[in-house]
Parts: sequence; C-alpha cells; structure tokens
Amino acid sequence: MKNLSFLASLSLFALTFPFAIASDPSPVQDFCVGVNTPADGVFVNGKFCKDPTLATADDFFYTGLNERKDTNNMYGVNVTFANVDNVPGLNTLGISFARADVAVNGQVPPHYHPRASEI
Repeated sequence: MKNLSFLASLSLFALTFPFAIASDPSPVQDFCVGVNTPADGVFVNGKFCKDPTLATADDFFYTGLNERKDTNNMYGVNVTFANVDNVPGLNTLGISFARADVAVNGQVPPHYHPRASEI
C-alpha cells in the first residue's frame, strides 16, 4: 500500500510539473525593429522586422513621457503609452511603458493587463 501511494504521488507530480515550468518562448532575435510593411522586412513576431543594417537610434528612442498631458476628461486621467507602435525597437522584447497623469480627484477605472507585468 505504501508503494501504491508513493506511485500515485509521483504520477500526480509528473502531471503537474509541466505547468510549473510553462512560460513564453524566448525571443528569436536580440532585437527586431518593427515595421508595418512586408516589403521592408521579414515577419518574425508581432510585426515585420526591419533589416538590422537599416536600424537607427530613432528606432529605440521616444520623447513624450516627460510631458504632462491634458487630464480634462470624465475621469481626470490621461495615459501616454510608449510601445512598439511609437518605439519600433521594442518589438519582440515584450516591453511597454506608460505614464499616467491623474488630476486632483481623478479616478483610474478598474482594469487589468492579461499576460503583462507592471513595474
């Protein structure tokens, strides 16, 4: 009986172990500057990749997170995003930034971010 319970415990552990090590796949490239047109690159993950020899510093740079935006709306909140749409160098890295400006008595509506981390 002791061996049977050990075998059952071992089987249960073996079935649950893959869930414990599940994760997103590793990026295929070190960087992949995203472009919207297939003529400009190769499709890898999310967007087409620009030819690495044509990448510039502007592909990895964004201005605007340091500026306060207008919060004159129903919630008194304005969110400025920096993601792959305005920083193409973030493609395949799984990184986005956001700046939230909240007015006095402003409210952030309840929301969630599936498959995302917040820092």
